[in-house]
Amino acid sequence: MIYGKVESFDTDKGTGLLTPETGGKGIAFERGAFSWENKTPPNVGQRLSYEVAEKNGVSSAIKLQHA
Repeated sequence: MIYGKVESFDTDKGTGLLTPETGGKGIAFERGAFSWENKTPPNVGQRLSYEVAEKNGVSSAIKLQHA
């Protein structure tokens, strides 16, 4: 499991960016990646766990969970 903090989240677009705790480049995520029931948007600075998936050469965070 990888951990990071929410750097930004655009509620209109349903997309955001996580900063990995280990450093490095931020990773994008979509609202559909939330693993909690009510799909409430995360807050900036909130710590989440996630996995990374790659599609067409682009990495994104999936299976987001509260950490």
